[in-house]
Amino acid sequence: MCIPLVFETLSSQLLRLEILDISQNTLTNDMLPSLGGFTSMKELYLSDTGLDSDNHIPDLCSMLKNLEVLDLSGNNFNDSDIASALSELSSLKSLNLGYTQLTPRSILNISKIRSLEILDLEGNQLNESILRRLENNGFTWPTNLQVLRLSSNSFTNEFLSSLTGLQRLKFLDLNYNQLNGSLDISGLLALTSLEILDLSNNRINSFVVHQVSGSKSLSKLDVLTLDYNMINGSKLRESLQPFSSIRVLSMNNNKIIGTITAGDFRDLGNLEQLTLDNNYDLDNEFFRSIGKLTSLKVLSVFGCGINGTLPPADWFKLKNLEELDLSQNLFVGSLPSSFLNMTSLRKLELSRNQFSGQFDSNIATLTSLESFGFTDNQFEVPVSFTPFSNHSNLKFIYGEGNKVILDLQPSMQTWIPKFQLQVLSLPSRTDIDSLPLPRFLLYQNNLTSLDFSSWRLEGKFPHWLFNNNTKLTELLVRNCSFTGEILLPLHPLTKMRRIDVSNNNITGQIPSNNISSILPNLQSLNLSTNRIQGSISPEFGKMSLLQTLDLSDNHLSGEIPMNLSGHGSFLKYLILSKNKLDGPIFPTLKYLEELYLDDNSFYGSIPSSFLDSSLIHLDLSYNNLVGKLPSVVGNLSYLKTLSLSNNHLEGSIPTRLVELENLSYLDISDNNLTGSVPSFINASVNYIHLSHNRLSGLSKRMFSNRSFLMMLDLSYNEITGSIQDMMQDLAHARLNILLLKGNRFTGRLPEQLCQLVDLNILDLSYNTFYGPIPNCLGKMPFENDDSLGGAFNGYIRGKDAHSGILVPNINVKANFTTKKRSYTYGASILAYMSGIDLSKNKLNGSIPYELGNLTRLRALNLSHNDLIGQIPTTFSNLEYVESLDLSFNMLSGEIPPQLNQLNSLAVFSVAHNNLSGDTPEQKGQFITFDESSYEGNSLLCGPPLTRSCHPYAQSPTISPNDEEDDSPIDMHAFIVSFGVAYTSILLVIVATLYINPYWRRAWFSSMELIIFSCYYFMQDNWRRFSNSRNL
Repeated sequence: MCIPLVFETLSSQLLRLEILDISQNTLTNDMLPSLGGFTSMKELYLSDTGLDSDNHIPDLCSMLKNLEVLDLSGNNFNDSDIASALSELSSLKSLNLGYTQLTPRSILNISKIRSLEILDLEGNQLNESILRRLENNGFTWPTNLQVLRLSSNSFTNEFLSSLTGLQRLKFLDLNYNQLNGSLDISGLLALTSLEILDLSNNRINSFVVHQVSGSKSLSKLDVLTLDYNMINGSKLRESLQPFSSIRVLSMNNNKIIGTITAGDFRDLGNLEQLTLDNNYDLDNEFFRSIGKLTSLKVLSVFGCGINGTLPPADWFKLKNLEELDLSQNLFVGSLPSSFLNMTSLRKLELSRNQFSGQFDSNIATLTSLESFGFTDNQFEVPVSFTPFSNHSNLKFIYGEGNKVILDLQPSMQTWIPKFQLQVLSLPSRTDIDSLPLPRFLLYQNNLTSLDFSSWRLEGKFPHWLFNNNTKLTELLVRNCSFTGEILLPLHPLTKMRRIDVSNNNITGQIPSNNISSILPNLQSLNLSTNRIQGSISPEFGKMSLLQTLDLSDNHLSGEIPMNLSGHGSFLKYLILSKNKLDGPIFPTLKYLEELYLDDNSFYGSIPSSFLDSSLIHLDLSYNNLVGKLPSVVGNLSYLKTLSLSNNHLEGSIPTRLVELENLSYLDISDNNLTGSVPSFINASVNYIHLSHNRLSGLSKRMFSNRSFLMMLDLSYNEITGSIQDMMQDLAHARLNILLLKGNRFTGRLPEQLCQLVDLNILDLSYNTFYGPIPNCLGKMPFENDDSLGGAFNGYIRGKDAHSGILVPNINVKANFTTKKRSYTYGASILAYMSGIDLSKNKLNGSIPYELGNLTRLRALNLSHNDLIGQIPTTFSNLEYVESLDLSFNMLSGEIPPQLNQLNSLAVFSVAHNNLSGDTPEQKGQFITFDESSYEGNSLLCGPPLTRSCHPYAQSPTISPNDEEDDSPIDMHAFIVSFGVAYTSILLVIVATLYINPYWRRAWFSSMELIIFSCYYFMQDNWRRFSNSRNL
């Protein structure tokens, strides 16, 4: 049935229809006459319907005599006489022509719609020059207008003078125009009925009035909005004088020139509400004259970045103030002593500052207080809550992130409150090992939300809170040190939606008899990280509204009830990690989106019922699952994270699994998987963990140009062959971590490796790579940036720095050896870690000096290779390196003495090389290295080695009175004397041996013995030297 016929049929049936909204449908002007049958219609909404002219609109208007409201916004009436077309609507009061591409012809005859009271011409690029031409042709505004919206046009300062005839106008919107500088508002003074004026989103800095005799005033103006302008503080008081009647003033998000003080508003005697939010140029000076604004009821100075202490102004004079918001600034110190006696104050918001100290008497004097917010400060809140003992109206307290302390006077613990709280949210820190539960809670029976997480409370779980507060919707007592068992209340809590008792010392079993009837509307239950025993009750399967159940990190045993996620259950998030549960994985998943069964003792195979699930996050790691990866896992089209590590799975990895459209995180490490690593050409995975399996090969094409990888871990498999093709595939993947340790890779290190410019950790150790280390490796950044912290927690960066998506529940871990130990780094450390490990290969040639350019590198391990040549002096540039291992190579020459400038170095080894000369001077970190760092280098000497580099050197004794001892005359005398003495002794020995035959035989016998001893000594040491070189 065509649309016109539908409307004609409906109009004959809906004779009394008064409101019709068909906005955002596709219509044509030819269809408009079919709407004429709705003769009783009073409101018609046709916005964004594709109308492109005024055709058929006069015909429609002639039939809709009762129409009062018409919305034609978002259509195209360019160069049409839409105003004349609508003139037949004699009852029309409201007309919306916003964003309709109006031209002067379109609105020339707008005054013909005589009954019009509300007119919206927003977003039509109108300006005063257009209106000036129209006025020359007889244009006037409809005289009965009460609301005129002209936002998002191009009107400038001169436009205001054209509004003088609108004496009935109550609301004028000039938001988003081109008003600027000092604005003359004389033209507005004729608008004697004006109540609301919006001048926001312009560039106004002040107001002036050039009054003439008989000028009127804006005596009825009630609301003035000046948001997003450029207010001049030095002219503010004078600028506001024409608006002396206003009751509400909004000046948010301004660029303030100069200084604004509260005194600038003192001439506004009726001012009740002042909002100055997000004015970053506002400072402490504003508050010094705050006592002059005695008529104020609402003051908001949110998010202005004001620092320093809150000035000790006349706060106590604000007797009418009902709401005060000073949140999200940088205030420090305690509240001033004058911050009191605001007896009408109902709502006080001090959150997200750096206030400190105790509330003392300040808060006690605010006796009308109903809501108090002070989250994320450094206040000290006494556990007794005695500062609130005088309050009788207090209902809401929000104080997360402060500090709870013990009272100095323990007797105050027994006071009886006058108030009945509805919300108490005070998750805070404390330095006390054991706090008493606030006794005033015994007298509260109207609580709907209670949160005192992270208090170190003494004693058993307070079951009486359930019984006393039947209106509770949420109870959050995480990390409170509660002991004992959890007992259900005596009566149903029908309004309870959320309970969190995690991170306590709760023992016993979960109540299993009637939890579904006592908490019938519970949506979230978190009992994780306690010491709860026993089995999981089937009662949870009867709780039809339960969406989140977290029982992880307890001592639960037995099997999972079959009905937990079956028919009648709407469970979406099930977390049972770190328990002692066993049995097969339950087959029914129904509505589950997140399932965590890791670190239990489940056995059997993965059920094929996963085919019909809506799982987004699945973790079955650290169990005893067996069998092959079922191909149906590839049907989990919503799956984003999958962890099956540390099981006994076998067989090959299904291609359908890695090609899941939304899969971002895949961990099937520590299993018995075989075959080749599958191709990820059509995959969207960002984190791949396949280590500790028995995979034996790589696919020919591993990745595509569209692949975007953060981490690839293939370590400890049996993969053979070259990595050159894979490196080529990874060239555009923006890979951060590459772990190929412990395989059977061979061949040269390909130059394509250097194209991985985002790499932070590279581990190719324990393979059989040979050939030289590519020089280009030293030209890679190996740098970290702040974005990596998010990347390893699931934030996937986009193509540019400002785009990306967050995949929740990802916490990347990587195993890397540094400082001669193997560490498993979590996401928070990986963001700052960078390292290269090429050890245990057959690399040869010299070490590229370019590696010294990796100034941000924290670990470099080239040990157990066949590297020759000298240690590059550029290594002294590795200022961040913490571990440098060059041991078990064939390096020669001296150790660069500049290495002792490496102040971050914690582990250093050049052991078992052919190095010679002095060890680096023992200073800085080199004081900490012992002989093991240098052993196996027979020609090395100096501390900490026992071998001295100058065994015969003696320190000369110099007399303090001797000067100029090295003169040329003294040295010549010494040489002559030494030569004469040496010659004399030699002649005596020769003469003696010639005269005495016995002494002559003894002399030659001794010389022969010395020569043979030296020969065997040299031969023995040469063998040792050769052996050490071959190690």
